[in-house]
Amino acid sequence: MPLIDRHILWEWLKIFAMALIAMIGMLLISAIYNNLEDLLTWGVSTAESVEFFAMIAMGFLPIVIPVSLLVSLLFALGHLHKNQELTAMRAAGLGIFRITRALWIAGAALSFLMLALNASLVPYATERAATILSEGELKYRESKGDFNRASVRGETLFFNNASARRNWYIANYNPYTHKAYGMNVYTYDERGRITHALVSETASFDEASRTWTLKNGKELFYENGQLLRQPKFSERKESEFSENPSLMALIGRKTSDLSLPEIRQILNETDAQSNPRISEYEVYYNSVLASPFCCLIVVGIAIPFAVAGVRVNPMVGVSKSIGLFAAYYLLTNIFNMLGASQWLPPVVAAWAPNLLMFAYAIYLCRKVN
Repeated sequence: MPLIDRHILWEWLKIFAMALIAMIGMLLISAIYNNLEDLLTWGVSTAESVEFFAMIAMGFLPIVIPVSLLVSLLFALGHLHKNQELTAMRAAGLGIFRITRALWIAGAALSFLMLALNASLVPYATERAATILSEGELKYRESKGDFNRASVRGETLFFNNASARRNWYIANYNPYTHKAYGMNVYTYDERGRITHALVSETASFDEASRTWTLKNGKELFYENGQLLRQPKFSERKESEFSENPSLMALIGRKTSDLSLPEIRQILNETDAQSNPRISEYEVYYNSVLASPFCCLIVVGIAIPFAVAGVRVNPMVGVSKSIGLFAAYYLLTNIFNMLGASQWLPPVVAAWAPNLLMFAYAIYLCRKVN
């Protein structure tokens, strides 16, 4: 690596590491303040407590990396500019893109790192941290004798499988025992009239065989919307019903509360007929894939302001860049709403803000070149 690239990369890397550690440290202090007392009260082991906070710290990375990158670039390049080092390099005939080549490569590397984090590590870390916290509380309450997982009031599930013409209603789905209580499944014809129904007190779903087992229920037969007969049964297995209750529970949650694997499951197992929010999930999924490349946008925004706007006070460049970064996130939210409302294709809604802001960042860099 040429000397200039090593020098600029090192000057930036020192500040980036300090900013990253400082921001994660501040967020961890808040997490420790909010959760440590509960972990100690519930008797969670030291190893699991350390793992919990490590998972929390990993979950902060996609938020902290772009901000740390922006601040570190502004201060590092501002320091070089204040010391006339950038001026000397430009006087030697080097352009802005050549001088900052190492920073562009670092931005691209961080983009791919964030993509890997968003795709697998962060969802795992978030789910693992939530599991440690919930299991710690559940074990503590069970040890005190004031809790029984089988009696937990779970979720009420509604699901319409339009392609199979089936409506599901589950009064209480217990996430710990994976049992459904008060399950009703209605099959209807093309005119929306009920033709068949299954009602049971309890039911369970075997994911391996994708089979429902219904207990203490009755089967209802209809003709022209009129009930004909309703024989009872003590136990019945239904392999025709492949709808997964865990999927029904996922669909009932907010999109922002879902991990990337969970969104993939929804997209793979539902369609627009059975899930009216399918476009919202598609936009969010593509947004998660597109968001890591904001690191390249940060590089493109920081360089021109660092070179042209921080001779005396680095905060001048910081304030201008924050304004552009706020405009970027506002643009992202606007395009996401257009995509969720089906005014734009999901891929366009997710990637357009990144491409537009990146093009503007390149324009700014060429302007000061």
